[in-house]
Amino acid sequence: MTGTVIALTGTPGTGKTTVCEFIKEHSLYRDKYRIIDLHKLIMDEKLYTGRDEIRDTYNADMERLRVRVTELIEQTPVGMDTILEGHISHYLPADVIIVLRASPIALRKRLGKRREYSYEKVKENSDAEALDVILVESVETSDRVFEINTTDMNLISVIKSVVEIIDSLKKGKVPEEYLPGKIDWIDQVEL
Repeated sequence: MTGTVIALTGTPGTGKTTVCEFIKEHSLYRDKYRIIDLHKLIMDEKLYTGRDEIRDTYNADMERLRVRVTELIEQTPVGMDTILEGHISHYLPADVIIVLRASPIALRKRLGKRREYSYEKVKENSDAEALDVILVESVETSDRVFEINTTDMNLISVIKSVVEIIDSLKKGKVPEEYLPGKIDWIDQVEL
């Protein structure tokens, strides 16, 4: 029997990769959670339909990705939970979706430091965050969605929040402080 499958999603720059890299390396977590890095999986196994030159990205082949992720989940060792890491993870089968959030102003600063991000790409992502795009998509997909505002949190606090959500749900409790709907950044949309 497979453990819990967690989709860790959010706009680029909210902390998904940093959280998962820490979990993979830290002795407290690496035996509890298997991380599936969706971007790496898509690129390594060429699970895309083509390249979007305008957005400077590849378009994931969601059907092939879903099949491959299902195979990997079935191979997860007994007693381990699986974290699907990526901004499209909420489209894949998961028991719970955790959306990492960050204020659009913070995202513009974080993404602006990435060489591969053009001004247009930074703006598109920060506006998507202000408009709750990934949160809305997640809520349309599942009734077990939680959000964490990572804007002013350090890495350890974000990890503890992710683990707290998972552990609470395993105990049959709903971690109400992480229920969606408390974050509103609509005033930070750039026009």
